[in-house]
Amino acid sequence: MRDASTIALGELHRAIGAEHWQGKTYRQFWTWFNARCIEIVGAADADDLDALGSALLEVRDTVEANGFMVASDRLDETIEADA
Repeated sequence: MRDASTIALGELHRAIGAEHWQGKTYRQFWTWFNARCIEIVGAADADDLDALGSALLEVRDTVEANGFMVASDRLDETIEADA
């Protein structure tokens, strides 16, 4: 992967910590997260897409581990410190 993609993924990893989203809703998180992933993929070179796809799946695993994967009926709930 190119440096720009690597930097963007690092920033994405740092920004998905629960402490950054405390007091906001899950909907706000997912709106931001999906838009950011689209931006990252859109800026990537075609040669990097396979590696980037794998890296984004790892980010998704972290999102799940951080407790952001919730049912759609919970999207408007506020994210607590222990999310």
